[in-house]
Amino acid sequence: MSLLKIKNLVVKYGKYTAINNASFEAVSGEITGIIGANGGGKSSFINAVSGVLTFSGEIDFDGFVYSSAEESNKIKKYIGLMPQGIGIILYNSLTIKQQIDYFINIKHVKVDKEFKEYLDYLLTISKLKDFTSRMVVNLSGGMKQKLALVCTLLNKPKILLLDEPTIGIDPIGRFEFWQLLIDMTKREDIISIISTTYIQEADYMDKLILVEEGNIVDCGDKESLISSISDYCYDPKGQLDDSIKNADNKIIKTEKFIYSLEPLNIAKKRPGVESIFFVNWLKKKKRYPKIYIDERHKEELPNLIVRVENITKRFGSFTALNQVSLNLHKKEILGLLGPNGAGKTTFMKILLGLLPNDGGKIELLGVPIKDYRDRINLKSHIGYLSQNFALYKRLTVKENLQYFGTLYGVGKKEIDRKIKDFLYMLGIEKWINHLAENISFGTRQRLSLAVALLHEPPVLVLDEPTNGVDVVAREFFWEILHNIKRNWDTSIVVSTHYMGEAEYCDRVVLLKEGEKIADDTVHNLYKRFPESSNFEEIFVNFYKDASNIYVSH
Repeated sequence: MSLLKIKNLVVKYGKYTAINNASFEAVSGEITGIIGANGGGKSSFINAVSGVLTFSGEIDFDGFVYSSAEESNKIKKYIGLMPQGIGIILYNSLTIKQQIDYFINIKHVKVDKEFKEYLDYLLTISKLKDFTSRMVVNLSGGMKQKLALVCTLLNKPKILLLDEPTIGIDPIGRFEFWQLLIDMTKREDIISIISTTYIQEADYMDKLILVEEGNIVDCGDKESLISSISDYCYDPKGQLDDSIKNADNKIIKTEKFIYSLEPLNIAKKRPGVESIFFVNWLKKKKRYPKIYIDERHKEELPNLIVRVENITKRFGSFTALNQVSLNLHKKEILGLLGPNGAGKTTFMKILLGLLPNDGGKIELLGVPIKDYRDRINLKSHIGYLSQNFALYKRLTVKENLQYFGTLYGVGKKEIDRKIKDFLYMLGIEKWINHLAENISFGTRQRLSLAVALLHEPPVLVLDEPTNGVDVVAREFFWEILHNIKRNWDTSIVVSTHYMGEAEYCDRVVLLKEGEKIADDTVHNLYKRFPESSNFEEIFVNFYKDASNIYVSH
C-alpha cells in the first residue's frame, strides 16, 4: 500500500496565502476528495502535490520527500494530472484514437500485449470503445472528460490528481465519470485526489478534506464526519426559546437546520456534509449574517408575470433553444436547471432582451414583447444578476450602487436611502467604503443583488448566482431570495447547475441540449420518482432517456 503524506503545506501568491499550514494523508486504492468553494485552496493543493507549484512544507510519497517543485521532478513519472477545464488537455482536431496515440507517444508507453489489454479495458469501461473514430470536437462534455481521464491513466500513474473534473458536466456524464474513476482507483491501487465544489460527490469518496479560505475545516470519512457533529444539528421546525433566538453568536438558523454547540430542547436532525461548515463557523465564533428585509408597498401585479411560448434560438446551424415554453407566476421562484450548454444562459439573455429570439413569443406583465422598444420597457421591469461579476472592481461598494442607481434613473436622495437600506438588509453595510475587488466572493454576490434591486423590479433574473460560493454564503443567499419573494411579492428566475438547489425553488424546469424535458414542482417530481434520495437522481432519470419528457398540467 502506497502512502502520500502532506505536512505543514503552505502555498502563497505574493502576500496572499492560498493554503495555510495544511496536513493530511492519502492512501492507494482510495479516493480522497478535497471539497470547498472557489478560492478555498483546492487547485493549490492539486498543483502543489503535482509539483507544478512552489510551496513550503513537506510532501512524502512512499519515503521520497520533496519540499519544492524542483525536487518533485524525480517522481513526476508516477503522477497523472488533469487540470481544471472540460477536455483542456485534448485536441479538438484529433479523433479519440489519434488522441490516445498522441499521449502514448509523449508518455513513452511501451505498447505490448499487456498494455493493449489494459487499453481495451479502459476503453470498454469508459464506454468509448465504439467511438474511437469520432472527433474530439464532437464529443459531449462527459465523453471529453472520460477521454481525458483515459489519457491520464495510460502510463498507470501511482498518484492521480484531478482538479474539478466534473464541473459543468450533465448528471449522466458525471455518474459515468465517477464509475470509471472508482473502478480504476481500486483496480490499479492508485492514490486518487479529486477536488470538487459539488458536495453531493462526497458519496463517491473514501476520505473527505473539507477546505475553506485555505484552511482544512475537517477531514475523515463521510459517516465519521457527520457523526461527529450530529449533536449540534436540529430540526428548524422546532420552537426556540426567546433567549436562544437572540443569541446570535451561539446558534445559526437556516431554512434546513438549526445549529447550536449548546444542547437545545428541540428535535435533532441528521446532518449532511454541508452541515460541517456551519458547525465550524460556530466553533470559530463567526457570526452568521442577519437578514432584514421588511415588507414594502406592493404594486398590483397579475398572477402570470412572464409567459414564454415556443422560444427558439439558433446560432448558424446550431439550435441553442428549441421551442421552449414556460410561465413565471407571482411570488414564485422558478429554477432553470441543466449542465453547461443546456441553454440556460441563452434563455435568460432572450428573456432580458439581450438576444433576439428566432421564433416564439414573450409576454411580461400581460404585455407582448415584439420589438426593441418593447425590450427597453421590459428591461425596466427586470433586475439581472449575471453569471460573472459585472460590477466595477476599482469602485467602492457605495460608488457601484450610486453609479448603477443613476443608470436606472433613480433619484439621488432615493439612491442614498436605498444604499443604506439595502446594505443593511443584506448584511454588507460594513463594506460600504471598500473596493469591490477587495471583498469576498459571497459579499460580491450580495452587492450584485443589491444593484439588481435598486429599481425595485417585479422580476429578478439570476444566472448561476451561487456558482463557486462557499456553503454558508450559498445558504444565506437563498434565504435572502426567499425573504424577497415573501416580503416584496417578487418573482424570480434562477439558473444553476447545482442540482441540490432545486430544493429551494417552488418549481423547476430542466433543460437538455436546448429542449425542456421537465417542468413541475419539486414535490411532484419526488412523487414521480419516489425511489430518488436527492434531486440529482431525479435529474439523472430524465437524462437517461430523451423521450422521458414530463410537464405538469
